[in-house]
Amino acid sequence: MTTIEEHTKILKGLLDDINEKIRANLLVERQKIVGFSASEAATNLFAVLLHKKSLVEAGFNVNHRFFASEKIAMSKFDYDFPKKGEIIQLLVNQEGFRDKLCYGKEKNADIVDSAVKNLFKLKELIDSIIGENNE
Repeated sequence: MTTIEEHTKILKGLLDDINEKIRANLLVERQKIVGFSASEAATNLFAVLLHKKSLVEAGFNVNHRFFASEKIAMSKFDYDFPKKGEIIQLLVNQEGFRDKLCYGKEKNADIVDSAVKNLFKLKELIDSIIGENNE
């Protein structure tokens, strides 16, 4: 069963890894890893929000495929929570970046940077809702 503590621990490791790649200027070179890590970080961050708002039971896991489209995401998460529309859109965007970065030929720096910025925008938004700094 995945607990909120486990989601938080996973999130911290993924964010640390992305930040290391930023500091080492390796985002473009390691874009597939960044794409997977950013997507996984986003879903764990969202899981923390859902757990903190008592919207899901312990053991509930958020799958990145839930964000293949806004329609799918809205049907999977049909309950209300703060800033739902904005959060869902950022998660759908993150899934799009995952697909772009992880499959096919290497992408340019702008796409990799946009994926990372999207993740940190999501993090800032969720942190403001739950009143924490998930690092």
